Amino acid sequence: MLDRKGAQEQAERFLAERAQNWPSSNVRLILEYCFIEGDRYIAPYDNVEFLDGGNEGAQLGGNLPVCVDLGTGECGFITWDEAFDFMDRGLL
Repeated sequence: MLDRKGAQEQAERFLAERAQNWPSSNVRLILEYCFIEGDRYIAPYDNVEFLDGGNEGAQLGGNLPVCVDLGTGECGFITWDEAFDFMDRGLL
């Protein structure tokens, strides 16, 4: 079972690997918005230029947070239905 730090590291590796092929590959987890829901770690992310410099033109749109299964370490992205549920509950 992963702890929060282990899940964060898994999410960071997964995001770095996936982002290599994206036009905006300079991305980072938003650690203050990461949370645990059930047996998963949910990790929003955005472009570093937006996060560090406030460049609104660099802000990503439509990016679904990374999710990490705390039991297996398996990573993926949440679904749109999950994103809407988390937004409705004030988690995203």
